[in-house]
Amino acid sequence: MLVAALAVVLGTPAIVTAVTAPAGTVDASALRERVARSDRQAHQGVAVIRGSLPLPVLPKLEDVSALVTGVTTVRSWYDSPERWRFDVLSTVGERDTYRTADGEFVWDYGADQVTQLVGTPPVRVPRAGDLLPPDLARGLLATAAGDAVSGLGARAVAGRRAEGLRLVPADPDTTIGRVDVWVDAASGVPVLVEVTPRGAERPVLVSAFEEFAPDRPGDDVLTPDVGRDSGFSTVEAPDLAGALGALGDDDVPASLAGRSLRQTDGAGVRGVGVYGTGLSSFVALPVPREVGLAAADAGGKAGARDETVPNGRVVSLAVAPLSVVVVRAQRVRRWYLLVGMVDTVVLRAAATELIAQSGRGR
Repeated sequence: MLVAALAVVLGTPAIVTAVTAPAGTVDASALRERVARSDRQAHQGVAVIRGSLPLPVLPKLEDVSALVTGVTTVRSWYDSPERWRFDVLSTVGERDTYRTADGEFVWDYGADQVTQLVGTPPVRVPRAGDLLPPDLARGLLATAAGDAVSGLGARAVAGRRAEGLRLVPADPDTTIGRVDVWVDAASGVPVLVEVTPRGAERPVLVSAFEEFAPDRPGDDVLTPDVGRDSGFSTVEAPDLAGALGALGDDDVPASLAGRSLRQTDGAGVRGVGVYGTGLSSFVALPVPREVGLAAADAGGKAGARDETVPNGRVVSLAVAPLSVVVVRAQRVRRWYLLVGMVDTVVLRAAATELIAQSGRGR
């Protein structure tokens, strides 16, 4: 269900040309296995991420919202999961992120500042590198590991032959209708991903390489160049808890909306639960009052459904394929944020259960 019309109509990137082989001629299962193994294939290129979700800016997550509501150009160099770099390019400069044996570094061109990120955050804030075609494709296909795929034939992407597969989720509760992945035939690296909501004709998220080469990048581009006059600092790596503020210390419920708790304490952050499996899984996390109020206000301005329920309030927004629900449990004065690629009916049910369980002082 859409609460607002698409703000941007996505067109297929100009570098992607017509299909050159009949659909169904690709062994989709074998291609899926190549995608899973592609994290060891070196490559480099320039990708464009086009998002058209009319998502309101969530408090303290402005950069995340921008990734799925506009156009982001990213240059990337990839050697291995332990050694890579991606640069987010804009009209005012660039912001470069490096992964090396010494950890992660970020260079801000405008500020001429290099920052070393130390530590491993339990739940990292999403960033542009997560939406590059290889990472996005591997993540979606792994999440929907039990769903079948079919072949799409071949087409040209970034001037190279790419073979395609389509994933149509079997789960009736997910808001994703299909995921199309195009894989560089020579290297097995995903070069184009299109995510289309259920019932829609056009994708709302397209990530495509416009330049691509399966070549190993040189050491010079994978090493942060700390200039003599550049500033330098060391900070803790940003995580979800840090972005949203102190989270709650409640025990997470064993189930919500008929979904069992799959991951407790959100990979290390107390009070965060991951429920369900596959593409219809969702996250429930407590947030500070000011974040809850700001999220509810942002949702209201975007046309969210605002309901007063016994002992609480539920604000739900569907921006296919993403659903966001803000919850207030009045008795314990607790706010929650529920997020997932699942129908808002499911998240609203989870919200009312959270309110009831909070009232019982679980």
